[in-house]
Amino acid sequence: MKKCLITGCEGFIGSHLVDLLLEKQLPIYAMVYDSIEKLDHVKNGITILECDLRKRERVEQIINSVKPDLVFHLAAQSLITVSWEHPEETLETNVMGTFYLLDALRKAGSDPVVEIVGSSSMYGPCQSSEMPLNENREFRPTSMYAVSKVTEEMLGYFYWRVYGMKVIIVRPFNMTGPRRSSDAPSDFAKGIAEIEKGITDVLKVGNLNTVRDFMDGRDAVKALWLLTEKGKFGEVYNLCSGKSYYMREFLAMLQSIANRKIIYEVVPEKMRPFDDPIYVGDNSKLRALGWTPEIPIEKTLTDMLNYWRKQEVRLDGNVATLPEPVGRGNREKTHSRGELT
Repeated sequence: MKKCLITGCEGFIGSHLVDLLLEKQLPIYAMVYDSIEKLDHVKNGITILECDLRKRERVEQIINSVKPDLVFHLAAQSLITVSWEHPEETLETNVMGTFYLLDALRKAGSDPVVEIVGSSSMYGPCQSSEMPLNENREFRPTSMYAVSKVTEEMLGYFYWRVYGMKVIIVRPFNMTGPRRSSDAPSDFAKGIAEIEKGITDVLKVGNLNTVRDFMDGRDAVKALWLLTEKGKFGEVYNLCSGKSYYMREFLAMLQSIANRKIIYEVVPEKMRPFDDPIYVGDNSKLRALGWTPEIPIEKTLTDMLNYWRKQEVRLDGNVATLPEPVGRGNREKTHSRGELT
């Protein structure tokens, strides 16, 4: 039975990947750094390992102990705005963390399949005439986050080419759905849920005229699994729907399923200094392996709105911190020097 190691397992995609792997009855080792609230529903079925990827000894300790057969490397400092404010932390986590992981796997000699999940942000500013973006598009990184993701890919290529490791690179575009936060559709859904609960009266939004490629995270994790079975080592695969949506379309669909009339306002604080007018990916390489998105965007948005309707919300509009659960399955604690207790 294949042992699965997921870095950044506490995130949106990580939590849905756990759901899929549990359906396949595979043993799961979840490397986590932050809150594991998104894993509370499965905490008794997985082994949770606390880890800061910047701590090389801890990373090596986990790899030597688990000796995984499949590695899904999702962990990252993934916020572009934070990468401007904290470039060193971004590079340390994304670049050095990836190096520590790959080198630990190399030295452990377990020869796993390793999926490095990068980002479409490395493609950078685009013209409408360049759509859809395929894997051969040149890199034009315009943030330290994007720079770090380019470097992650180069590390993956290096360890595949030089050491023969079974590395596959995935470049996701926009993924959304229930448990997602901090993207435009989830902000819309969260704001509408707050209006329905009487917490606020107006939904504040940013630029509604941009065009983006969005897909459901639950479809995305099926692609990640398929790549472990059919992906070619050393290759790069875009992970996207291949469909284009105006942001105002998402808002209109959510308004149509709200149980109250939703009034919105475009506000400066929700606007970015620069937005590419259109950003759409080419998923033909992934489709050639037999994958296709299955969940309609209408269901994605409905499920997302229902997710936010169920969240406990304070009067300031933020999701409340739920009480810490007693016991977290097979969770292992670590001291600063990486000792298991």
